[in-house]
Amino acid sequence: MDIIRQLKMALKSGKLLFGQNQTAAACARGEAKLVIMAANCPGEYLDDLHASHPDVPMHRVTMVNRELGAACAKPFHVSTICVVDAGNSDLLSLKGNID
Repeated sequence: MDIIRQLKMALKSGKLLFGQNQTAAACARGEAKLVIMAANCPGEYLDDLHASHPDVPMHRVTMVNRELGAACAKPFHVSTICVVDAGNSDLLSLKGNID
């Protein structure tokens, strides 16, 4: 799967939230369908989020936060993306790879 293409498609047709605070809040509200994390997302944050929301699939990509922000056409680094609505993309077919 070309994750960059799928992210761009989701940006146009769905709803994505960016950043650790928005992701944690969406998980707490039960809105999160998938969490995508950069390769250099802090391990402590990842462990805390996974422990408090084990039902939300979490997928770590090989891109670092700088590259993930650029892939989403954002002028800032993005360490986490929360998929609330995948729109026309296939992002929800990503399997959780964090245990």
